[in-house]
Amino acid sequence: MTDKVIGFFKDICAIPHGSGNCSGVGDYLVRFAKDRGLEYVRDLKGNVLIRGAAVGAANDPAKTVILQGHQDMVCVRTDECQLDMAKDPLDLRIENGMIFAAGTSLGADDGIGVAMALAVLDDTQNPHPPIEALFTVDEETGMSGAAEFDTSCLVGKKLINLDSEEEGVVTCACAGGERLDVKIPLSKSIHPVSNPIPSEMGWIRIHVSGLAGGHSGCDIHKGRLNALRVITDLLGKMRGIEFGLADYRGGRFDNVICSDAEAVILVDPKDRSAFVSQLTEIKDRSFLGYMNIEKGISVDISTSEAAYTGKGFVLGFKETSEFLKAMSSIPQGVTLMMQDRPESVDTSMNLGTARIEGDEFKLTFSLRSSCDDRRRELETRVTGALGGITGCTWSVRDPYPAWQYVTSSPLRDTLCSAYKELFGSEMGTAVTHGGLECGYFASGIEGCELVSIGPQIDDIHSVKEKISVGSIDRTIKLLVKTLEKLC
Repeated sequence: MTDKVIGFFKDICAIPHGSGNCSGVGDYLVRFAKDRGLEYVRDLKGNVLIRGAAVGAANDPAKTVILQGHQDMVCVRTDECQLDMAKDPLDLRIENGMIFAAGTSLGADDGIGVAMALAVLDDTQNPHPPIEALFTVDEETGMSGAAEFDTSCLVGKKLINLDSEEEGVVTCACAGGERLDVKIPLSKSIHPVSNPIPSEMGWIRIHVSGLAGGHSGCDIHKGRLNALRVITDLLGKMRGIEFGLADYRGGRFDNVICSDAEAVILVDPKDRSAFVSQLTEIKDRSFLGYMNIEKGISVDISTSEAAYTGKGFVLGFKETSEFLKAMSSIPQGVTLMMQDRPESVDTSMNLGTARIEGDEFKLTFSLRSSCDDRRRELETRVTGALGGITGCTWSVRDPYPAWQYVTSSPLRDTLCSAYKELFGSEMGTAVTHGGLECGYFASGIEGCELVSIGPQIDDIHSVKEKISVGSIDRTIKLLVKTLEKLC
């Protein structure tokens, strides 16, 4: 079965499938079903449902098991990589038992989950009950595929989500979340009495790079720095010199901890030397603390004799001060751990992206919590801080529900029993802070039991993402054994 899984995974990696670009994988899934004479449905959103009959057991609809994963991946590449991830296949490598993609993210989240479900559908030897394999779209950008899927067409009341990244652990619940999109108006003026921007201004560029980054759910508890927040933390400590933000950008995805960001600062030419001196002192003072957390961090401060032309929009002196004050009161990272599971994150915040577009400054925050009410409380805290910025507006996008933990689950017991039979040890249980589509299915399928499993995937959503062949082998064996027990 392992060879089947890797074969299907290779096929998926050869098809571009970033979020919003899943049609190629959807076509592949439809061909898979047609080639094997399997019943399938592809909805208008692009979700694909494939039904497979029982093998080695009665085709009892009451025993139907739903296998669920998502078609899309997070596309990240190194600066040196020339691959166009919207058009080109991944450069897949297998070395020393590890699978990775050269120069890019791998997309094992959730390509390997899709591949495992396909391997089960393709298997005619190992006993399993009837299967409904559901492959959703655009999980990484708000779970809109799961949100819009009509669950009334599903027969199964047991769902195995194949979108976890820790081998030997069954995920039993997950956080809910939302995106908070923020807009701050820019102007041609950096000072209330200076309009337009003076033709000659001193500018300073700050570039933060070399951070580990990672998933804003699964890695948020590891204390990794956010490059965008490093910049605002440094600038927020400046005193006695007025300055404006001519640029502030970083991050490609709101569910990724930003690892590289830069800002361009405008100051009066007479203040530039003093600004650089003070900022360098603040940077050097902070650097030891940063280095304790991020060994590879680089904070570069540079200047140029080139005059600022004043053609762009900027955040003025007053608004920049308001923005930095707001950022100092908006948390980054974990804000609360769970009381009954103190090793698990309850609530967190991540500033994922920032950029200037035209005359607007745009930021996106990702808010997560195991309790929907606490997520909304965090939202109120953040928007309260943002309300101090002149002209700032915000909107909530793609809220998704939490999947609540249940104390009793025969499906979970069966999975854990299969694990112990195979590997001779107890399976761990976890509540993930990463978003899973299970929240939609838990609320959309009455009486449904859910679990989530997967092989070990390291550094997901990054160019270091990798997965071991051995972990894939053990996980597909666990899935096959569990399905046999559910016949």
